[in-house]
Amino acid sequence: MRVQYTFAAQLWLADLETCAGENLVSPELRSINSFDFSSYDLAIRIGDLNVTTPAYQIDTEEIVVIVHPQNPVSALTTEEVLGLFTGQLASWQSITGTESAVQVWVFSSDEDIQQVFEQTALGSAPVSSLARQASGPGEMTGAVAADVNAIGFLPRQQLTAGVSAVHTVASLPILAITPSAPSPIAEEVIACLQSK
Repeated sequence: MRVQYTFAAQLWLADLETCAGENLVSPELRSINSFDFSSYDLAIRIGDLNVTTPAYQIDTEEIVVIVHPQNPVSALTTEEVLGLFTGQLASWQSITGTESAVQVWVFSSDEDIQQVFEQTALGSAPVSSLARQASGPGEMTGAVAADVNAIGFLPRQQLTAGVSAVHTVASLPILAITPSAPSPIAEEVIACLQSK
């Protein structure tokens, strides 16, 4: 069984390995735009945007906005998140009273988590042109943990002690996607994943 997954869905690999057992060929990490639908049996990703083939929900995950633990913000509103990530709020002045510039962190536009974040949190408004791009959750966490003025977002299950969640953007499905009707092995694996 050939599997592709996005970094936002990597936490489900252990369950996948348990469910697929010896049928699993080395899972391959890919961005959503580089999924190769001709060479996989199953793909795992977050969110249901642009899914055109059979998809089965195996779990749910929240996307949360994160800041440095020493940032005085304990919660952000939906409007503040929109303003910060689009650059309409370039400093923390209106939120914390400090004039420090906000450093926005996002992911590549071809990642599923970035696409669903833009759709749900930004209403498809463009991300700030000054935003920096993290290559994965580790870099996102490290960047925000190293800068008290930084802001980013992660799947909730990938939070670490180095960052604080201050806003829940959305609760989204984790999907197992097949290129066509699932094979009997894929059906068994999907049913097993749904039971975890």
